[in-house]
Amino acid sequence: MGVIDAELRESGNLCIEAGKVLLDPKHDNANIYIVLSGELLICLEPRIVNPIIRMGVGDCVGELSIIDASLPSAYVVSAIETHLLIIPKPVLWRMLALQPLMALNLLHVLSHRIRENNVVLLGSLELQRAYRNKAETDTLTGLHNRAWFEDVFPRQLELCERTGQAAALLMLDIDHFKKVNDQYGHQSGDVALRHIGMLLLRNLRSTDLCARYGGEEMIVLMPGTEISHARLTAERLREQIANAALILDDGREIKLNISGGLAEWQPGTTLSNLISAADLALYQAKNAGRNQIAVNALPQTLDECQT
Repeated sequence: MGVIDAELRESGNLCIEAGKVLLDPKHDNANIYIVLSGELLICLEPRIVNPIIRMGVGDCVGELSIIDASLPSAYVVSAIETHLLIIPKPVLWRMLALQPLMALNLLHVLSHRIRENNVVLLGSLELQRAYRNKAETDTLTGLHNRAWFEDVFPRQLELCERTGQAAALLMLDIDHFKKVNDQYGHQSGDVALRHIGMLLLRNLRSTDLCARYGGEEMIVLMPGTEISHARLTAERLREQIANAALILDDGREIKLNISGGLAEWQPGTTLSNLISAADLALYQAKNAGRNQIAVNALPQTLDECQT
């Protein structure tokens, strides 16, 4: 240990006041700093707001930028007056060469730091996922919103084309929804929309993609589904909604029905053409008396679809 003590004598001490930036991503670092007293904060910005990690007595900072010879990855700021032991890079390398146990301890420090970073990263990913879900969800029905389906549906159809899968698109519309608003009030109309959204989420398969298209219209993409099976799914949804009356808080009962238009996707068919075909089938279902599912078969090629 006498050799190590000699090396440590080449090290120095540093006292920094509260709020002082010790390390930052814009400047090289040539030292490891060990906290003797006080506290350091690891931050993504120079301000000490929302630190991602707190470093107390015995903790060290700066080791990653020395080992990988790169700039620090974050800001290190003192939370309070902090006293530090400074170990310069050349001294560190000599100490590690002389004492393998120190190298092992440094590996433990690094693995702990990586685990801490992983926890922070996972927390950040969860937060991003929450923000994304909020941005992609229709707050009234709980279904995905139009921006989501305009992004996801085309990519799903591209995947179906690459893998040779079938697909079908279902457009749904609540029958006589204006009468619901007129007779029971717009707040009850909102409750009815939430009711339909809940029934769709509960009864669709996990592989089906569902969104609120607009107003009282919903849209469902069923990848990997032949039109015959898609029709069975659509009829099952229609029956379940018809049999699940909505009971308002005041005890009044609203019986809801839906009409649906179903279109079979063909390779090369755009989402826009597929929606148009399903919308036409929906129009046919409504003209035929509502509370039913109509099917519109698309042409076999894109050229035929555009003529």
